[in-house]
Amino acid sequence: MTRFAIVSAPRSGNSWVRRVLCDALGIEEDAQHNYLDFRDMPDAIGIQIHWPREPNFQKFLKDNGFRPVVMLRHPLDILCSVMHFIQHEPATSRWLEGNADIPSDLVGQDPASDAFLRYATGFGAETLLSPSYQWFHDPASILFRYEEGVVRGAEAFYDSFQCLRLAPGSIERALVTHDLRVFQALPNKHGWQGKPGLWRDIVPSRHAQRIYERHKTLFDTLGYGVPETDLDVASARGNWTRLCR
Repeated sequence: MTRFAIVSAPRSGNSWVRRVLCDALGIEEDAQHNYLDFRDMPDAIGIQIHWPREPNFQKFLKDNGFRPVVMLRHPLDILCSVMHFIQHEPATSRWLEGNADIPSDLVGQDPASDAFLRYATGFGAETLLSPSYQWFHDPASILFRYEEGVVRGAEAFYDSFQCLRLAPGSIERALVTHDLRVFQALPNKHGWQGKPGLWRDIVPSRHAQRIYERHKTLFDTLGYGVPETDLDVASARGNWTRLCR
C-alpha cells in the first residue's frame, strides 16, 4: 500500500509534486480543502491538503496509513505566488478553511503595495505559511525543497522519495508530462513563473526585510534568508507589471 499526503503551505509546488509522484507511481490522486472530505480512498493514493499539524488530522493520517510530505519553498516566493493566483482562483478563500484571512482588497494589488505588506506581516500570512513550518518538525515527514526540484529535477525527486519505491525513469517521464506549461495553461493560471527567487525582483527590499523580521523564526528554521538589495517600490512594481503582462 502506497499512501502519501502533501500537507504544506499553499503555493509551495504541492500540485506539481503530487501529480508527478502519482503519475510516476501509477496511483490515484486527490486534493481537498478539508481532510474530512477524503472518502472511499483506494489502497494506493497521493493526496494534497493545506492543513496544520493538529491531533485530529495527525490521527487521520496515521489511521489511514499516510506518510506526510512537506514542501519547502522560500516564504516570499510563496506570498508572491499567492498574489498572482488570487487574481484567477476564488477558491483560495477555502485555504485552511478561510483561516489564511486573505482580504478581498488584496486582489488587484502587487507585492510592492502597502496592502501586500499589511497582509504579509499579519496573522493571516502567518497562518498560511505555518503548515510547512509545523510539519517540518514531524519526524515522519518527507521533506522536499521546491528549489531543488526545479534546479535538479529528477535527481532531487529520487533523492527525496526513494522510500516510495520509484521505478527507474518514472520521474523523468512524469516531469515531462507535468511541466510548467501544463499548469500555466489551466483556466485558473495555476502555474505562473516557476522561478525560485522571483521575490527579489518584485518585493521592495525594505518590505522584504520587514516581512522577514515578522516571520524570522519560520524563515530561519526552514533555511531561507532575505539578503538586502537596492530594489525600490517603483522598480518592483514595474517588474511585476511586466511579469503579469
